Amino acid sequence: MAYKALNNLQTIDLDSLDASSATKEYPLGTVITVNDTAKAAAGEFMYVKAHAGFATVGTPFEIVAGSGGDAEVVTKAIATLASGAKIGFNTTAITTAHYFWAQTAGVLTAAAKAGITAGDFVKVDNTETDVETDGTTLTVNSIGIAKTSTASSAVTLAIIPGRTVTISA
Repeated sequence: MAYKALNNLQTIDLDSLDASSATKEYPLGTVITVNDTAKAAAGEFMYVKAHAGFATVGTPFEIVAGSGGDAEVVTKAIATLASGAKIGFNTTAITTAHYFWAQTAGVLTAAAKAGITAGDFVKVDNTETDVETDGTTLTVNSIGIAKTSTASSAVTLAIIPGRTVTISA
């Protein structure tokens, strides 16, 4: 067998974490953890192919296995799922069918509904393109916790590492 280390940070251009590309630059599904010095927190990213364009930074989407060609790991619209949904967010505007690093854990700014208070757990619901409050107790729907209250349709939140969730209708 011939294996090659993928998570060697020297082989990944960290500037590409906030960019997208029409051509695949890394193996899909590659996961890296980086220290985000601007947020004083570690962040986790997964390399994926976009199912649609994301004009709003911090749009939540589901990450799933693809079925065609090189699309082994792709995004899809949020849909009702009983358990096991892996949620990611874009850190820059993304064009349909482009490749990019989706943030799956760490501190980020997400598109959000009004009514989120710092300390609330947050979730995504079926067909939504933003996060909303999930109350003050961790549930099977909670993807993270708000670090700020909702302001200008955005919230800073900390995504729980390794978290998969239930998506309600």
